[in-house]
Formats: sequence, C-alpha cells, structure tokens
Amino acid sequence: MTLHYIAIYHNTDSQFRPYQPHHALIKVISHRRHLPAATTPEQIAGWAFHVFNADLDDLQAGRGKTDADELDFLLACTYRLLRRRSLSVGDVVAVTNAESTTWLACDPVGWRRIAIPRHRTGTALSAATVYDHLRHGDDE
Repeated sequence: MTLHYIAIYHNTDSQFRPYQPHHALIKVISHRRHLPAATTPEQIAGWAFHVFNADLDDLQAGRGKTDADELDFLLACTYRLLRRRSLSVGDVVAVTNAESTTWLACDPVGWRRIAIPRHRTGTALSAATVYDHLRHGDDE
C-alpha cells in the first residue's frame, strides 16, 4: 500500500469546458489515502469523480462492506456539507505519492495529464476550513 495525497481543484474560469493553462483553479478539498502501489493517478481521479458526484444514498448503501466504502461515504458527506459543487469537466485533480505529483484535467471523456497549473489558490482541508464554513455558512 502507498499513501497518496489527493487534492481537488475547481476551475473558476470555465466550468464544463476543458481546462486550459490560463484558467484559475481553487483547491476545494484534499484527502490522504493508502491505496495499492499499482493504482494509477487516472484510477484515483476516476474514484474522486465518482465520490464527488455519486448520490449519497448510493454511497450509504455501500457502508460497512469495506473500510474504503465507509471512508468514501464520509468524505462525500464532508464535501457536500462544505457545499462544494460536483467535480466536473474543466476541474483538476492532483495525485501525489512519495515520488511525484501527477496533475489531471477532467475532460469530456476521461482524464488528461497536464503541466503543473500556475494559477492556483485555496488550501487543504483543515479544521480551520470547517470552522470558517460553520461560522459563515452560505455567506461565501
């Protein structure tokens, strides 16, 4: 098993159209997970697309079957409680393991490897992020 750091970036310039290098991205959530060493970044991005788009009722039905299913449900709940929109075409997923980071843009069909985006903001999921959301709610 290999520890992966998975970060989700929403495209703030062009929702539902393919990512371009000049587009601005904001990190909206991050997650660390142990996965088999042979898991590809594209497989991880596909997993993220599923978790951040699946109906919570469907994810809930899988709870208790494996530890991963429980984590998927809880992560999806956190994402939705933070009022994040679905992971969509134009958004970017960064997958980091001990050796490197792979940047992947969500295309209309599949994932495209891209260079490190220059126009990024946002921070990793933290207690401060959650507390700030709880204090300000929908004011953002």
